[in-house]
Amino acid sequence: DHQVKIRGQRIELGEIEAALAVQPGVTGAVVMPRKIGAGEQLVGYITTSAPVQEAALKQALSARLAEVMVPSHIVSLDAFPLTPNKKIDRKALREQYSKDFAAA
Repeated sequence: DHQVKIRGQRIELGEIEAALAVQPGVTGAVVMPRKIGAGEQLVGYITTSAPVQEAALKQALSARLAEVMVPSHIVSLDAFPLTPNKKIDRKALREQYSKDFAAA
């Protein structure tokens, strides 16, 4: 349903989200491609029940996923923006946090 092409490989975002969601302290996960610098990279957005370290998450994901599937950036949020139907509003998420990567 959410397939993207990164560095010439088709990636299922749901697989990455599922791998993130089972990590200790992570209560929710959304992964989206973002134009950062010269190319597209994956960014993981997470909600947590306790502080988590980005490096530790990336290391855990590296053990489970191919290198191209590990998000380049992981952003911790208090809550995901929601649509009126209570689904994650990916467009709002993209717009709200685009400034975070503008200078990258």
